[in-house]
Amino acid sequence: MKIRRGAAVIGLGNWGSSLAAALDCAGLLAERVHARRRGSRLRLDARVLWLCVPDAAIESTAEWLVAQRPNLTGQVMLHSSGALDRSVLAAAERAGALTGSVHPMMSFPTRRVVALKGTRFGVEAGEAATRTELFTLVRRLGGRPFAIDGKGKAMYHAGAMFGSPLLVATLAAGVRAMREAGIAEAEALALLGPMAAATVANVQKQGLAQSFSGPLARGDAASVKLHRRALAGHPLVAQTYIALARLAAEDLPSMDRAAIETALSDDRVDRRRKQLKRL
Repeated sequence: MKIRRGAAVIGLGNWGSSLAAALDCAGLLAERVHARRRGSRLRLDARVLWLCVPDAAIESTAEWLVAQRPNLTGQVMLHSSGALDRSVLAAAERAGALTGSVHPMMSFPTRRVVALKGTRFGVEAGEAATRTELFTLVRRLGGRPFAIDGKGKAMYHAGAMFGSPLLVATLAAGVRAMREAGIAEAEALALLGPMAAATVANVQKQGLAQSFSGPLARGDAASVKLHRRALAGHPLVAQTYIALARLAAEDLPSMDRAAIETALSDDRVDRRRKQLKRL
């Protein structure tokens, strides 16, 4: 059984499209497979079979590939889920494949190809030799690999959510609040965007503590109380504000942490919110 060098990409959605483009540029693309078109004839003889399908479809796609190619000896099957470990590829292991996961720490919101140069990739593998091979593959794509234990994947991925989708959700909360102040969404984003970009740049350059500013850092409890009263009629935004502020009070430097914590636990504000909700 002859195995071709390079990788076959199974699933050409947002992430798969960028991966296929990067593999092609590196001279490593062996085959593109549209996972939904299961009636087509497939070779599946690449060294690496890289699944780029939704998490819920990984296990069934692996089983489908094994049905197409029952002997995977000499091949590696990967998935790119951030939350799932390589155990969902058990069918491929039973067919003789080595397995692993390679997760890009990057956002792929559309089919537009995203360059992978400099992207960090979390790599999970069962054997040291497989991990070394996957590290080399990631570097060939211009990425920067790091090892991750499969047992910690769900917590790792939960943390990663705060770097992109929940960051967008935080900005969405800010837009909601500004709309209530009479500022249109486009203008709100024009105000919030540069500040958010500068903050992220500061965090990367000088760390979390040195990038923390505003009333929470100053210990300005009076401003926090004003914010809570203003948000009392908007419970979802208020809950987001309070949760993030409480985390900040616990993990980041404040000139008066006790005053901030008291302002965040002001029962009078909570009672006002409940009264507004009943009206």
